[in-house]
Amino acid sequence: MYKKLFTAESLIGLKNPEKSFPVNNDVGVLKWRLQSTDESLIPLTINCWPSESGNNCDVNIEYELQDESLELNDVIVNIPVPSGVGAPVIGDIDGEYRHDSRKNILEWCLPVIDENNKSGSLEFSIAGKPNDFFPVNVSFVSRRNYSDIQVAKVTHVEGDSPVKYSIETSFVVDKYEIL
Repeated sequence: MYKKLFTAESLIGLKNPEKSFPVNNDVGVLKWRLQSTDESLIPLTINCWPSESGNNCDVNIEYELQDESLELNDVIVNIPVPSGVGAPVIGDIDGEYRHDSRKNILEWCLPVIDENNKSGSLEFSIAGKPNDFFPVNVSFVSRRNYSDIQVAKVTHVEGDSPVKYSIETSFVVDKYEIL
């Protein structure tokens, strides 16, 4: 890609205009990354409150969608659980769960989080101490990008005539951890 063209005119083009983009092949043309410690930029907040109750811990975990224009799909919240203490006893839950005793993980599965399903919770009890339930890891995908960058048009370099094109947008989590 030709960086000067993008910097100067917000256009994406090949370094050699004599060549063409490959047809019928997926080509990553623009990748955008947001890395920040500013919590106001988080699209989905997760709060986890474990509290001791004798030898057990009662754990309450909640999510809330912060950007209601987003639709998050295949959301999985992985909560570590102690080994050798059996399965967690599930109380209230929005969505579904899976307990993986080999990996010592409780997977909280939510097919869709959007403006109609922007908050939810999971409550469970299991033997353990509060620190046993961290770090919580979150993954999801979205067909809408976070930055709302759009392709205005695709044209030939010479003549500026329109070209048929398709776009596939994906917003994926690289690392989303609650410590």
